[in-house]
Amino acid sequence: MSKLYEINIEDNKKTLYVKASGFFKEEDALAYVNDFQAALKKISIPTFKLIVDATEQKAVAQDVVDEIKNVLNLYMGCGFKKIVVINPSSVVAKVQIQKCAKEMNFSGEFADNLEKAYSL
Repeated sequence: MSKLYEINIEDNKKTLYVKASGFFKEEDALAYVNDFQAALKKISIPTFKLIVDATEQKAVAQDVVDEIKNVLNLYMGCGFKKIVVINPSSVVAKVQIQKCAKEMNFSGEFADNLEKAYSL
């Protein structure tokens, strides 16, 4: 089974790039958090930007929406210089993520594409 995510450290751009795609189940989320935390140990977080590419992320079931908030909280608690989330192409997924972000006063920014995310 292939991973539903990738995590890349881009030292030359001082960016931690994370791409999420598909429909996450609980075991996928646990593996993701473990890999994400391992990547954090390899960088100087306050000097890095986090880019979360959610372009291919699918809408989640209503009972999983709180997990979106948990992940956004995880990102905010890390101390990145900046957090940018690339909006999903799925309108429903985009609405879910942005609604969660608004409800929790998410401190990151949203972009419609990767080029814009790097420019912020």
